Amino acid sequence: MVFRAGAFRAFAGVLCAMSLLIAAPTWATPKAFGQADTQWHQGELEKAKDLYEQALSEGGLQPAEVVIAYSRIGTVKAALNDQNGALSAFRISAAIDPNFELPAESGPKAKKLFQKARAEAQQQGGEKLSITLKAPDAIPAKQGFTLETEIPPGFAVLVSEVVVDIEDPVTGKKWKRKKSAEPSLTFDFPKRVAIPGARLKLKAAAVDAQNNSWTVAEAKIKVEGLRDTEGGAAAGGSSMEETSSEPERPAKPEKDKGKSDDLFSGPIPWIAGGALVVAGIVLYAVTRPSDEVKVGSPSWSKTK
Repeated sequence: MVFRAGAFRAFAGVLCAMSLLIAAPTWATPKAFGQADTQWHQGELEKAKDLYEQALSEGGLQPAEVVIAYSRIGTVKAALNDQNGALSAFRISAAIDPNFELPAESGPKAKKLFQKARAEAQQQGGEKLSITLKAPDAIPAKQGFTLETEIPPGFAVLVSEVVVDIEDPVTGKKWKRKKSAEPSLTFDFPKRVAIPGARLKLKAAAVDAQNNSWTVAEAKIKVEGLRDTEGGAAAGGSSMEETSSEPERPAKPEKDKGKSDDLFSGPIPWIAGGALVVAGIVLYAVTRPSDEVKVGSPSWSKTK
């Protein structure tokens, strides 16, 4: 399939207008994502798509960023008649945010495919990809405690891990626990985390294989007692981070330097046809693209 230069310019112009409706997040973003957003606004769709894919491969994106990246990748792939690739991207966006609306300016092909992806996500009994963090409002000082997370069973299979972070804002100390994603998980933290008088900040995130957050929940815990102001604890002690995986996961093998990262690799079940039965629930999982579409200039061409 080939888009002539005139069609390319018209499509790029439409997407530039569309970008005003899909605003990028205002928080600090990974470098590749920021570059992708800039190229998108300038109508450089080939560069934008590649940079969004790079940002997803590098990881560290927040849910809204993941939705934007996949929706824009899907829009470009739909324009190239790569229906499998577009559906793969749109299914992720729809699973993360079923209320997300793809602007009409994206074109009829993209709009139709996105509506199909969203309809599949809505067939999960009214549920959506979300994470619930169960934490007590207050805990005794210097005692271990347990946190719980829950993800709807039909969606837990889409993410790779659940990561729980705890931070004491006063000292800057941080603790992290992570486990392979399951519908229900428990995370145990040692007594040293329960600093007397602390107001701990908690965050639970369901992440993909590249550590992009697909859904996040936050909470706070009050630790009983009075903070020890001696020794600099209340005045900003040294920052540290304790990381632990429960259970520990084997180290990933080094990737061949001659091979590029596969954006669609990892534990996510890329099922041809999109249907997967998980514990009696029909789950419409994202589908691995059948091929890659490269964009040339000034025309767009599909190459094998």
